[in-house]
Amino acid sequence: MIRVWDGFLSGLCALVTLVLIGLPLWAAYRAVTAHLVPVWFWAPLVILGFLGLIMVAAFGRKAFRGVHPMRDRRR
Repeated sequence: MIRVWDGFLSGLCALVTLVLIGLPLWAAYRAVTAHLVPVWFWAPLVILGFLGLIMVAAFGRKAFRGVHPMRDRRR
């Protein structure tokens, strides 16, 4: 039962991370495509997207394995 709870918490962290990274990423993308910010802003946008994907994938892997978000191994 504890692994199910830990997996749920990790999945919740993955969802929160997706929202916290995704919304600014989407807003920045819209700003670049509307020419509100300079073209060089694509570089931080790509870096933010890459780091966000790494974090969401890490939490997703932990959720699938049933590992608590603050731990490296199962209890």
